[in-house]
Amino acid sequence: MNFLSSSKPPPLPNRDFHFIPIPDTPANPPPLTLTHTSTWTYCGPLLPLSNPPSPTTDLPPIFHAWCAHTLTPISAPHLLPRLTTLLRAVHTFLRQHARQHYWLTIRASQPTGDFDTPRWHADDDFFDPARSDAARGCWKLCATLQGPGTLFAVDGRGARRVLRGVKERVRRAERGREHVCCGVRCVACGRTSEVVREEVRVGLEGREVVQPREGEMVFFRLGGREGAVHSEPRIGCDRVFVNVVPGTEEELRGLMGRWGMEFPRSWSLGVPTVVDGGGEEGEMADKL
Repeated sequence: MNFLSSSKPPPLPNRDFHFIPIPDTPANPPPLTLTHTSTWTYCGPLLPLSNPPSPTTDLPPIFHAWCAHTLTPISAPHLLPRLTTLLRAVHTFLRQHARQHYWLTIRASQPTGDFDTPRWHADDDFFDPARSDAARGCWKLCATLQGPGTLFAVDGRGARRVLRGVKERVRRAERGREHVCCGVRCVACGRTSEVVREEVRVGLEGREVVQPREGEMVFFRLGGREGAVHSEPRIGCDRVFVNVVPGTEEELRGLMGRWGMEFPRSWSLGVPTVVDGGGEEGEMADKL
């Protein structure tokens, strides 16, 4: 089924993940060359998109500052046309399913070995992580504007069974070694996470894995009951990844409020900010 050109709202895909073609994807676009690893995030109503894309009106000012910092001057202008093409497809899909707001993140990553070992997992319910194991009907979208696509385990049910089994074994082993988390990066919790990562990798070794191709976005479900088991790919080149979490205005406004942030808002991480006259890596933000 074509989920973007149907005359009436199509049902959500039945599978835990589904690849959706992005109409009008540019063929052989100029490369995007990164100068930094960083992210830009927007939380609010679907962004207005002009045709052709307008660099001055379509996106918040922080986006352009982030773009200038993260990409080379030659490649920075090439990001907006690719992003706009994707966002048109995203907006069509979201409106078909009565979603008018989202949490949108662009993650620009320079080559890294962080994912040479897959990190197989199912995403939590974004708005209520505590109920993720029982969550139903939660989903999001993602796409890669450049670089390798996200890895998805084809046998989702079997992969979730492996994931649950490993987590339960590790939990049982850790019950006798209780500790108090004493910081943002807890060493003990980090060790547990790495044990889970390695055991799940071994458990899924040899299973069929697929990746979206250039010009495709992915619908995938969240949570332990029906979530798509996936991993970041090996990142051996500059990669630009887009993550879209739909939500109601109430859900997103409440989430931002819990973090003491205004709604709507956009911000970036990993960009230089000025603190007491000196530059350092930090956050820039727009109150929209």
